[in-house]
Amino acid sequence: MDSLWDKIKQSVIDSASVAAEKAEYLGRIGRARLDIAETRHAIRDRFADLGGIAYESLKDDGEGADIGSSDAVKDLVGTIGVLETELASREEALNQLRAESGEAAEEDE
Repeated sequence: MDSLWDKIKQSVIDSASVAAEKAEYLGRIGRARLDIAETRHAIRDRFADLGGIAYESLKDDGEGADIGSSDAVKDLVGTIGVLETELASREEALNQLRAESGEAAEEDE
């Protein structure tokens, strides 16, 4: 009987180990997806800010000829560029996590 209990005990230990590894993996995937969503949200916010500046400029002087030369616009364009680079990096990190586990990379919406 002792060997039966040893087998059961080992089976439970193995199952718990697999479950812990899977939970850790899913946690890393979830964190990566959250980081991507945060970055996408930040990009949308900066685009909204940029649109607001363009609107105000067009509304005030009717032509908006100096929109591109505005320091605020240049700062926002630079910030958007940095965020887009960060987004690409985070998406690549997610794809690497998936590749390490053998999971097929899926396109996030």
